[in-house]
This record gives sequence, C-alpha cells and structure tokens, in this order.
Amino acid sequence: MRWPVRRSPTIQPPTLLRNILRTHEDLRLLEPSVDLPGGYSVDEIRDFGYWPPWVVADLDRDHRADIAAVVVAGAAAQRRFGVIAVHAARPAAVQWVVPLDAAKLNGIAINHPAADSLTPLYCIECDSNPWFRWNGQAYELELYAIGDVVSIAPSLPGESAGMFSAPNPNSTIRKVEPCTKGRVLSRRGTSYETRWYLVEARAPRSRGWVPATSLSEDDCIG
Repeated sequence: MRWPVRRSPTIQPPTLLRNILRTHEDLRLLEPSVDLPGGYSVDEIRDFGYWPPWVVADLDRDHRADIAAVVVAGAAAQRRFGVIAVHAARPAAVQWVVPLDAAKLNGIAINHPAADSLTPLYCIECDSNPWFRWNGQAYELELYAIGDVVSIAPSLPGESAGMFSAPNPNSTIRKVEPCTKGRVLSRRGTSYETRWYLVEARAPRSRGWVPATSLSEDDCIG
C-alpha cells in the first residue's frame, strides 16, 4: 500500500530539524546505505515516495508547519531507530513519536488516516504499519478525532463486536455486526490503553461507547 505524503521541496533538512539535530548530537537522520544493509536503497525508497526521511505537516493543529523525521542513534551493533517530531510552537523540544528501538525503520509517511497523522514505515510495501496522532500532550497510537469514521471490530479473535452503554467494560454491551461503520462523537481517556470513543453507528443507527482496541482498519477494509 502506498501512503500519500507531503515532502520538503529540498533535500536539506528544514530549519526546525537542523536546529534540533545540532542540540542532540547523539541523533542523526536515517542513512539507508549505512543503517539498512541488505534492505532498501535510497533510490528505492525515493521511488516509493518516502525520501528524504522527514515530512512537513501541521501536526499539532495550530496552523503552523511542524516536522517529523526518522532518526538513528548508536553504532552498528547497538543501532536504534526512532521517530521524532518538532513543533513550530516549541522549536527547542523533541517530541518522541516512536522512542529509540532496535526495530528498523525505512521512512515515515503522513495523511493516513488524516493529514495530521504519522505512519512510521517499518514495512514499505504493506498496510500493517501503526500510525500516531498528537493528543495535546504526546503522540498516541491510532488516535481518532471527533468526526472521524471508524469501523467496530472485536477486541480479540472469537469475541463479538459491540457498543457499550458507558466507557466501562462492565457496562451493558449491545452487539453489532463486525465492521459496522460509525462516526466518532466524543472520546475519553489519555492513552491507547485507556481510550474510549462515543460512536454513532450508521446502520442500524445507534450510539454507544467503544474501546480503542475495538476500532479497526486492517480487518475492515472497504
């Protein structure tokens, strides 16, 4: 799957990013020839539309351009990959989208599912990459916004899909067909693990609370 992205028009890192890298000398931008031996080359990543390893977008919704980039730290044996964001509102602060980890990253995309969401590309030619959105305090896994259209799916294989009467797993649940479409009306919680959404289902029309773990895209395509 190809993720639509908006790229900086030049190969030079934007000022926000350059300044952060100057003050965080342990971090550097992804270099495929060095960091991805045996993997994608720069030319291949460029052909997919994911080079250079940063994107420009209004990530915190303040109508100013922010930056997100794939960074690398450490020598070959201890090399770690991560994703940082730098907001125009706080140009000296690093916001970690993905903390440094051994899992290799090939790049980063935006616009899936919205123009303010970030998708670290662990895999380029697949649609299984996680995505993140700024919640006002941190980048949260698969954070839906008010008005987003979502699909309701079982939290675990073998369970039924359903909508709860309150944002509480012990409240009354009403079963719905897997992949029922609905629109987000409200949300509660501060992280993916605690997040609940008030969803209005389209057909049959009904409202109920759904935990973040029951909202799906991968299982509900179309």
